This record gives sequence, C-alpha cells and structure tokens, in this order.
Amino acid sequence: MAAFLGLLLIVWTTAASERVPEWAVSLTELVESSPAWVDALLELGYLVSLIYALVVTVALILGGPARRSALRDLLIVVVLSLGMVVVLSFVVNGTWPYVLPEIDLQDPTPRYPVTRVAMVTGMLLVAGAYLTRPMRRLGWVAILTTAMASVALSYGNPIHAVGSFGIGLFVAGSLLAVVGTPKGYPSPEIVAHGLRRLGVDNSDLRPSTDQVWGLVRFEARNSQGHQLDIRVHGRDSFDSQLAAKAWRTLIYRELGRTVSYSRLQAVEHEALVLLMARRAGVTVPRLEAVGNASSDVALIAFEGGGVTLGRLDASMMSDDLLVRVWENVAVMHAAGISHGSLSSRAVRVIDGRPTLIDFGLGSLSPGDDDRAGDTVQLLFSLALLVGAERAVDTAFRGLGKEGLIEAWPYLQVPAITASIRKESDDPKMLVSSLADGIVRRAGIERPEPVELRRVTWQSLATVALLLLVAFAVIPLLFEIDYAQIWSVLKSADWLLIALALVVGQTQFFPSATATMFAVPASLPFWPLITLQTASQFISLAIPSSAGRVAMNAAFLHKFGVSVTVALAQGAIDGFSGFLVQAGILIVVLLSGNVDLDLEIDASDVPWLLILGLIIGLVIVAVVVILRVERLHEKVVPIVSQAWEALMVVLRQPSRAIGLLGSNFVYWNTLGLTLWVLLEAVGSPISYGAALFVAAGTSLLAGFMPVPGGVGVAEATMVALLATFGVDQSVAFAVTAVYRIATFYLPALEGMFGTRWLRQNDYI
Repeated sequence: MAAFLGLLLIVWTTAASERVPEWAVSLTELVESSPAWVDALLELGYLVSLIYALVVTVALILGGPARRSALRDLLIVVVLSLGMVVVLSFVVNGTWPYVLPEIDLQDPTPRYPVTRVAMVTGMLLVAGAYLTRPMRRLGWVAILTTAMASVALSYGNPIHAVGSFGIGLFVAGSLLAVVGTPKGYPSPEIVAHGLRRLGVDNSDLRPSTDQVWGLVRFEARNSQGHQLDIRVHGRDSFDSQLAAKAWRTLIYRELGRTVSYSRLQAVEHEALVLLMARRAGVTVPRLEAVGNASSDVALIAFEGGGVTLGRLDASMMSDDLLVRVWENVAVMHAAGISHGSLSSRAVRVIDGRPTLIDFGLGSLSPGDDDRAGDTVQLLFSLALLVGAERAVDTAFRGLGKEGLIEAWPYLQVPAITASIRKESDDPKMLVSSLADGIVRRAGIERPEPVELRRVTWQSLATVALLLLVAFAVIPLLFEIDYAQIWSVLKSADWLLIALALVVGQTQFFPSATATMFAVPASLPFWPLITLQTASQFISLAIPSSAGRVAMNAAFLHKFGVSVTVALAQGAIDGFSGFLVQAGILIVVLLSGNVDLDLEIDASDVPWLLILGLIIGLVIVAVVVILRVERLHEKVVPIVSQAWEALMVVLRQPSRAIGLLGSNFVYWNTLGLTLWVLLEAVGSPISYGAALFVAAGTSLLAGFMPVPGGVGVAEATMVALLATFGVDQSVAFAVTAVYRIATFYLPALEGMFGTRWLRQNDYI
C-alpha cells in the first residue's frame, strides 16, 4: 500500500511540477512570509535532518549482526531514492538535483524533486522497525521540517515536497514488500492471544522450524494436547507474499495462484479451499481456527503433527503410500480444485495417512495448466526422493494414464519452482528422465522439436558488411554530407533521444501480449518478452518474419502446443500484425494528414481488371493445389490447421481484440519513437506522418529478402521522410538512431536473450 501511494504521488506531482496550483502558491507565500527567526529554525531543521540520517546509519552500524540486514536495506533505499531523484530531475529540469544546497548555493530556484525529503522519508520507513519510538517520532518531525524548510528556502515548492515524500514512500514500501521487517512478523505472544481470541486454547507455542517466505509458521498444542500448525500473515509478511505471487505470475503466469488483497482474505481463501477439498474426499488436516488475531495479524490454524514426505524415513516411503498421495491428487482435480504449490513439502504423513496441506495458493476454478502444474511439481519433487522411475510408476497407478498424459506437455524446467529446482543437481536431466518415463509408461509418442536456424558468425559478418555498404551508399544516393549529419546530431536534444531509445525498447511488451492472445496456452510473460528480443536477433540470419515464426513455434512447443498449431498461431500473429499495419497506412492516407503528392487519378486506375486478375490467380492456385497430389498432401493439412487456429481466436472476440490491439500498440510504439526523434533534431512532422513512415518502412522492407532489412529499411525511411519535407541529412541521422533504437540495440539484447532462453530450456 505504501509503495502504491508513493507511486501515485510521484505520477501526480511529476505531471503538476510545472503547473503549481493556487493552494500551493498560497502555501508557499505563507511559508516565505514567516518571521526571520522561523526561517532560521527551518534552515537549522534542514541541516538537522541530514544529521538525523547520519545518526541512524551509525546506530545501525554499531548495532552488530542483528542490525546488518537493516543497514543493507538502508543503503539500498538510499541508492534507489537518489537514483530516482536524479532521473526525475533530468526529466523535469534537465539538470542535476540539489544535494547539499545549504553549503554551496546562494540563489536557489525551486527544483523538483527535493533530495533531502526523499532520502529522509525512505530511511525512516526502512529503519523505523529497528529504532526506538522517540527516534521514529523524531524522524517524522525531520520529514515535516525538511519539507517546510525546502519551501521556505526556495529549494522546492509544496508540490515538489509532496512528490519527494512520494519517492521515499515508493522506494521504501517496495523494498519492505520484498524483504519485510520485524514489524511484519508477529511475536508468539500476539499469536497465542489471537488463537485464544478465536476460541482455541493453546500452550507450548513456538516458531516452526519449517518456515516459508511470505508468512510465519508456528506450532502449538490445543487444550486436548493435539498439535496445531498455525500460518500467520503479518503486515509486511503478507506484502512479501503478495510480491512473491505477483513475481511468479509475471515470470511464469501461474493463473492458479490467487492474489488476495488483505490478510483476512488470504486466510479465508485458504480455509475455503481446504474445506472444499475435505468435502470432496481429499485427505486434509482438520481446520481449527481462521480469522483476525489483531488489527495487523490474520491466522489460520489446523491439525498438525506428522512429518512431510521429504523428512520421512526411507523405509516408510512405500509405493502404496505414494500411490495414495496421487489418489488424493486425482480426487482433488476431479472436484475442480487445484493446489497451486503441490510438492513433497505439501504432503504430510499423519498416522500413516498422506495428507495434503498448505492450500493458500489453491484455486476452485482451475484451468488445465493449473492441474498440470500440480502434477508436474509433485512428480519432480517425488523424483528427487525416490527416483524418476518410481515417481512415474506410482503416479501412473494413482493419478491414472490420462492425468499423466495431460501433464506431460507441461513437464518443463521453467514450470518447476526455483526452491525445488535447486534441490536437484541437474534439473534438466531429471525432467528429461521423467518425460521419457511417461512416454514409456503411457505409450505416447514424443513430438519432434522445432529445428531452429542458428545465427552464425558468417551471418553476422554478412549483416555487418551490408550495414557498412548501406551507410556508405545511401548518403551517395541522396547526396548527403556526413559533416551535415554530425552537425544535426550534435545540436539535437539528447534527452529526447535518450527517451526515444527507451520508448523503442517497450515494443517488446505489446509483441509479447500479442503472442499471449494468439495462443490458448498459458504462457510466462517475462520469457515472452525475452523471446521478442531473440526474434530480432534471429532475423539477422533469416529474412522477413520466417525467423520470428520459427522461434515462436519452438517456444510454444515447450508449453504443449503442437508444432503445426504453433506455426499456425505464429502465422496468425504475423498476419494480424500485417492487417493492423495496412490498416494504419490506409487510415492515415484517408485522413488527409499525409499527402504523398503521387499525382495519381483514381479514375484512371483499371480497378475491375486488377480485381479480376487477383480472383483469377486465386482460382488457379486452388485448382493446382487440389489436382496436384504432392501439393495437396503438403498444403491442405497446413491450411486446415491454420484455419482451426484462426477459428480458436475468432470464437473468442476478446482474444481477437487483444491480438489486434496489441499489434496496434506495437506500431504506435514505433511511430512514437520516430516522432520523438524528429522532435529531438528540430524537424517535427505530424504524429500521423511519423506513424505512416514507421509502418510503411517496415512493410516495404519486409518484401526484400535481406536479413533484418539492413540497408533496405534505412533507404526506404530516408526516402519517405524526405517526402514529408524532412531535410535528407536530418532524415538519415534520424533513421540511423531510429534503427539503433528499434532493431540493432534489441538485436544485441536478443543475443543474450537467446542464450538465456536456451539455458532455461524455453527453446
């Protein structure tokens, strides 16, 4: 919550930093009209806030090992806050922020952000849990005093002070959501009181030795002497769990991982899934209590005892026991319930019965990928204990052939959580052994992987040679002087050029979402973004969109999508991009914002003859394909699969809209990049014209079988920009930077991205 509030303050104050509202002007006048002795106190307070920060740092250093984590967090928040201050200062003011203005500044002017306010706010929030109450109160006084002093001393205005407070709030809140603080981890006394408040008498309460990130586990005994297992959500611990869920959703799009929005909702959700699983016949522990233990703590308690599979004596790990585990999983999935974090750690043997525990990430409306995720996680973790062969055999007997076959396409290294994956010396080899075991036990065929054409040194040398030739020939064709090009770049606004470079990298986000909408499978978002950079890199070896389609197919194959369907889905993605691209060109032309001055009279064009030729060619192609057996056998299955894939998209209008919308955002990202670059060199054209040039360049360059369109794209863009009145030397300079931002730099990133995808078994 603190991070979200801080982000809102940053966005609002950054947008309003140059437009100071009347209330802020009035407040500034009030502070500046204060008596001289008040100004002196504020100036002293501005200095004292710096001393306060130094005292806190020294206190944590002298605090010994117990304070080292706090010191680490303090240093992190200082670095991040200072980084945000510098970036925002350059974005808003185009210069460095004030750091120690009271020392070397004589005639200040208000500047956003105020460094001191941001730093002290962040330090107080991070270190507050380790400070005494008087020191925390002094910290809040220091923040307020610093904010008022910054206005009185003309270091900033009230809007600047509020935004700087937001920076500290955002950085510290984000850090605490990830690492947590002692305030978020309740004491045993609070937990014991909370249990009694919920009607559970308890004794012998102590922290459990089996802790997990994002919450705190306790063990206790109830009034009957039975052992209890208590899961406690404190303030920061809940934020940490929420961050963990969001991160796993981003990295591995785990839709079954329910993200609750309060501590009480989290424990109530776990209780509901647990009770529904028990009702379906799954062996689960008995629920003892659930609810708020205090204003900052929520807990869930259930029957404890027993031992997890990972700690069970090997002599007791019988095949019958493992089969009963899988039978529980089969019952759970048949009831429409997924676990969300199923592994050997989530199976506890109580009185000889395998019992499923920890349903905090469970779902009552799971998809196929959620159930498959449960199976894959448990299969991998059991293989670590008993070997791949026994794990597959017992799963076949308990879960059934169909359950294993449904999970088999999802058996990939990225599907295994990092904590479990680290327990294996060679997770890729273990996954391969499990996949082979399922193939043998279930009697299924392993599909052939997609063959990728690698980028070789020869292909890179060819691209480099093409680039040298292009940058030597294009200036000659357009009679451009390199001295003029350098003059254009030297006088450009480099802050805007840097902004264009950043905007150019955002093209990967809509490209990734387009693939998500084109494919029915649940896909990981971050690897999808990396895949887009890899596609840029592979285009150095394979011209046009063929490389991207093949790369996407190899990626999708890892997530259970057949090769034919994956190729068809990639083609649909590419075709939708072409439709949007053509639509943009047509709309911009018809809008009248672009005049190519082609002097073509539409009445002189034989439209009926052209239409007749197109229809005739289509009829001839269809007849040839149907009559020639060899062509029929090759083309018809591909067209059939592609048609079916297209129907999958069209049957769900939301997916079709998402696919077209993602491609629309993609092309607008490229158009915006070009428009910003033209603004940077002082030769602006309309946004519609810039969008037309970006889309038109890509369309025309795509027809030429040249890797990456090197040379062709540059020449096309220079010619199109010249059509809109841009000086040719300016056009060439802008084109060079544009291609760096949208192709050459992403291709360089893609070289590392391709390696990462291969290492993590995504392609």
